Amino acid sequence: MEYRELVKSIPLTLRETLSEKLMDIMLEAKDGSKVSSSLAKMILFYWQRDQLASEAGLTNLLKAVAGLDPIKTATVMDDFGLKEIKLVLRPI
Repeated sequence: MEYRELVKSIPLTLRETLSEKLMDIMLEAKDGSKVSSSLAKMILFYWQRDQLASEAGLTNLLKAVAGLDPIKTATVMDDFGLKEIKLVLRPI
């Protein structure tokens, strides 16, 4: 499943808080080099415009943090009651 499809399933009421939590994961990540420079620039673009909670912003952010720290990402999804997304993103 594509990240955009996952984000579409997230209720609008959760997106703002979820984007903040995912951004925290990204900023605290030990190995930021796992995020491509183009993806990092896209996230910065949406962050500067206060659009991380938008579909496009959250899609890019979710893609980045799922690769950086899949365990913390899964924990956040669980905390928000997004168990289906957690199952899709869980590390193998």
